[in-house]
Amino acid sequence: MPDDKARFFKALGDRTRLTIVGCLLKHDHCACDFATIAGKDQTTISRHLKVLCEAGILRYEKDGRYVIYSIKDDTMKDTLERCGVEMVDSCCPGSIMDPETKKHAVKKNYGKIALGMVQNCGCSGNMTQEQVAASIGYSPADVEAFPEANLGLGCGNPTALGEIKEGDTVLDLGSGAGFDSFLAARKVGASGKVIGVDMTDEMLAKARKNAGEYGFENVEFRKGDIEDLPVESGSVDVIISNCVINLAPDKSRVFMEAYRVLRKGGRMFVSDIVLLKELSDEERNNEELICACVGGALLKEDYLGLIKKAGFDIRIIGEDTDISERQYSGHALESIKLELLKTTN
Repeated sequence: MPDDKARFFKALGDRTRLTIVGCLLKHDHCACDFATIAGKDQTTISRHLKVLCEAGILRYEKDGRYVIYSIKDDTMKDTLERCGVEMVDSCCPGSIMDPETKKHAVKKNYGKIALGMVQNCGCSGNMTQEQVAASIGYSPADVEAFPEANLGLGCGNPTALGEIKEGDTVLDLGSGAGFDSFLAARKVGASGKVIGVDMTDEMLAKARKNAGEYGFENVEFRKGDIEDLPVESGSVDVIISNCVINLAPDKSRVFMEAYRVLRKGGRMFVSDIVLLKELSDEERNNEELICACVGGALLKEDYLGLIKKAGFDIRIIGEDTDISERQYSGHALESIKLELLKTTN
């Protein structure tokens, strides 16, 4: 025990390591972030991270080619705070959280939602899952049909925005537990197909389980990033997306990928959060706001600009500004409903 305490206090007796720990008290980070954060070369950072892990302060896990570091557990977080280690709110003043760190935070948070460890993404206040669904356009019949797939997420009902025909191939971006995919599957029928794409293992497992229990044979869930879709070019009639694109760091890439996989004349129906006023740097780096679909959102004009640049024709179907007070604590934002049309090959 004395040796453990000695390693603990020795590990914290360095300014660089204190900076690393302070950042991790706020949110997890990829190892590659700390060179910029601390102004040190990667070799030096690796040495500091090793010391902190050996002292039992940090843990890490691999996420593809990235190594993500976090505080070992909640008990260690409490210990660090009692020792006076200060949480660093913005590791790099004036900058935005690293894209891969942001993705890791989203995957971690939505994995917890899928497992039932938390009830929502932090954007629904005291509303129940059923109340959220009703407030954003789902009918009681929709919710009653697929209760296990309704996690109280989203900012609209993309399957209700436009016509989905029998025989269509539909792609659901960020399909979660499968709620929108199942609603679309009823419309396309046995001659059609729905492909759900999600990057979170826990969500995919839940969606596949739900598909089996609900008896859907025309729905497939694929693991993938909506910035790099695991879908053949020109193979999709309709894309639906419900409050997911705001979570993607590279939204331009999302719309370009959507354009790629759609057939000529294909349509995309989007419900998403857009900002009506710019956020502060602190809000942009806030993990809770990012996972709650606010911190990563774009100004409305910038969002629409990316869509036009990708080649789509845009029709604004609706704009829900009341959702700001209902679900988003009064942040200056709205849920925008869009129909996007691909007119060329």
